[in-house]
Amino acid sequence: MSRDLHVFEDPISLLEDMWPTPILRLKIGKDVWGKLEFFNPFSRSIKDRTAWFLFREALKSDSKEIVEATSGNLGIALSSFSSIFEKKASIFIPSSAPLTFKAAMRILGTNVVEMGGSTSELVPLVKMYSKNSGAYHPDQFNNELNYMAHYYTTAKEIDDQINSLGKIPERIIATAGTGGHLAGISKFFKEKYGNKVEIVGVQPAEGERIPGIKRQDGKGLISHAEIDIMIDITTREAMDGVIAIARTSGIIIGISSGATVAAYKKFLDDKTTVLVFPDDGFKYIVDGLVNEK
Repeated sequence: MSRDLHVFEDPISLLEDMWPTPILRLKIGKDVWGKLEFFNPFSRSIKDRTAWFLFREALKSDSKEIVEATSGNLGIALSSFSSIFEKKASIFIPSSAPLTFKAAMRILGTNVVEMGGSTSELVPLVKMYSKNSGAYHPDQFNNELNYMAHYYTTAKEIDDQINSLGKIPERIIATAGTGGHLAGISKFFKEKYGNKVEIVGVQPAEGERIPGIKRQDGKGLISHAEIDIMIDITTREAMDGVIAIARTSGIIIGISSGATVAAYKKFLDDKTTVLVFPDDGFKYIVDGLVNEK
């Protein structure tokens, strides 16, 4: 394998040896940067990191099947690893999830179980399935490996990348879904820099729907996060954030990524700020969830 020439002998090297994912100066402020997590190869999202840490534990078990509830990206990543390591994957997903996620998982050979309700409402069914079938359930909503994946990888990369510019990230803005990457990043930076780094969480405003993120109740993995401010963002604001990046940097980011842009616009100061972009927007364009303004 030649990392410099991007020649890889196996898919896991493609994942790990392409880290760090890029960080890009954005044109929406004086000193603001986007962490481009859609450069991860399998789900084209930050969930590749979570899924790999969870899946490595599954490899230690005797189970031939892995089962999880997810709204999309994690399911694609787990499906990819299941294909690579010849395990069966069963993914429970809300019927309302974008069609592209379901199609991608089926292409990868996954048993896709569509049901009504939210992802969290499917978890009891997944637990029952796991108990009856012997399938390994990584339990992304409660497993500390979810946030530790980002403590050891995403956060360290951000720190190294901004340090290479002779500065530290004074503010990091990240969305809250399971709370995994927000918790892992906040843990890393608060331990290293304390209050020198401001951690901003982003959630949908009450009554709003933004794919991949949800309103937080302080339970689960988010309880491990040290958040200075939690900002509510509307779906329209998130979509405006997508358009702002597309028309200044030429990159089509996902709707949750757009939510971090909308949150940043509430500051617009000179602090060195990093926006974590969990994925790109192409899955959502196909389903009409991102509309031209």
